Amino acid sequence: MDKEKKQTLHVFVVGNDDSVFDFSSPLFQKVSLYAKTLGRLTILCRTRKVVTKLPITRGPLTIYAVRSSNPLTFIIRAFVLGRRIINSNIEAFRVITSDNPFEEGLAAWILARAFHLPLQLQVHTDVMSPFFRQASWKEYIRYILARFLIPRADCARVVSRRIKNSILRKLGFFKADRLAKVVVLPIFTDISKLIKAVPDPSVEACFKEYGFKMIAVGRLVDKEKNFGMLIDLMRDFVKIYPAAILVLVGEGPDRKKYQKKIVTNGLDKNVILAGWRNDLPAFYKSFDLFLFPSNYEGWGRAVIEAMAAGLPVVMTDVGLAGEVVKNGENGMVVPVRNKKMFLEAMLYLSKNKAQRRRLAEAGRASLFKLSPENQEKYLDFYKESLSKC
Repeated sequence: MDKEKKQTLHVFVVGNDDSVFDFSSPLFQKVSLYAKTLGRLTILCRTRKVVTKLPITRGPLTIYAVRSSNPLTFIIRAFVLGRRIINSNIEAFRVITSDNPFEEGLAAWILARAFHLPLQLQVHTDVMSPFFRQASWKEYIRYILARFLIPRADCARVVSRRIKNSILRKLGFFKADRLAKVVVLPIFTDISKLIKAVPDPSVEACFKEYGFKMIAVGRLVDKEKNFGMLIDLMRDFVKIYPAAILVLVGEGPDRKKYQKKIVTNGLDKNVILAGWRNDLPAFYKSFDLFLFPSNYEGWGRAVIEAMAAGLPVVMTDVGLAGEVVKNGENGMVVPVRNKKMFLEAMLYLSKNKAQRRRLAEAGRASLFKLSPENQEKYLDFYKESLSKC
C-alpha cells in the first residue's frame, strides 16, 4: 500500500441530519472538512425531503439520500442502497460509522456485519440516563437499541465523560483492551466570534425596559430541553422581580405549547419566543444570565457559547456539568427537574451582580483549558477516533 492510500481513511457514514443537503448549512461545511481530513467520506443520510440530483459529489465527499419516515422502511432501504454503494468499491471502505446507536446505528451495524467492516458508533446524548428512556416510548425503544448495539460495536466516540462513564457503568461490556477505543471527543465550538462580539444597539433598545434579562437556547422539545419548567418558574420569578424577561431562542414542535402556556400564565411581557437567530454572538451580550434546564444532554454546546459570550450559567446536572461547569466555581448546577433549586439559583444570581461577574469570568477562563483547543486538532482527533477501529 503506497503512502497516499495509508493516509486515506475512506469512511462510510449512516446519518440522519438532512441539513447536510443544504450546501450553505454548518453541517455541510463540517462534513466537507471531515472529508478533506479523512481523504474520503461517503454519507448515506435519512431524510423526509425530496432530494434531486443524487448522489451529491464535492471532491472527496459523496452524499446519498434514503427517503423514509418509517424506521423499519429506512433500515431496509439503507441496507439495500448501502450494500450497492459498498459493493461498488468494496476494497476502499475502511470503517462504517453511525450518527447514533438508534435506527441509523442498526442500519450501520447490519452493513458492517455484511461486509466484515469495523463499526464505530457515535453517542451524542446520554442514552443511559433514566430521563432519556422515560421521555417517550420512542426514546425507550432507542434505549433498548443502544443497549443492543453499543456492546457490538468495535469502538465508540462519545461527546462527554458523563456518557462514557454511564456506558461503562450501565453496560459493563468494555474489557481492558477495548477501553481505549471509547474516545471522548466533545463537540468543537469556535468561541472566538463569541468572545469578540459586542452588543447590538437595536437589541439593547428592545430590552431596555427590563432590569434583569435571561436567555435559554435550544430546540423547543420539552421532553429533552425542558423549557416548560422555565416558563413555570417565571410565574414565581416575576412576583419578586417584575421587570425580568426570559427569551427562549429556538424552534421546534413544542412552540405552540409554550406559547399557550405563556399566554395562560399572563407572561406575554416576561417570556418571549424568539425563534432561531443568526446573530447569537451579539445577542448573548444583551443578557445577564443563561439558563439550561435540560432533562438529558450529551454535551451542551449552547452552554459553551454562553460562557464564551461572558454569561454566568445556571444548568441542570446533565452533559458537560461536572466536566466543564462546576457548581459554585464557574457556574451553578442543580439536580434535573428540581424546580425549587433552579428558581433559588436564578433569584440568588439576580440579586448578586458581583457573583454573576465572578462566575462569568471563571466560566470563560475555563474554556481556554478545553481540549481540543482548535479546529485543526479536533479534526486530527476525529480521524484518530476512526483509525482506532
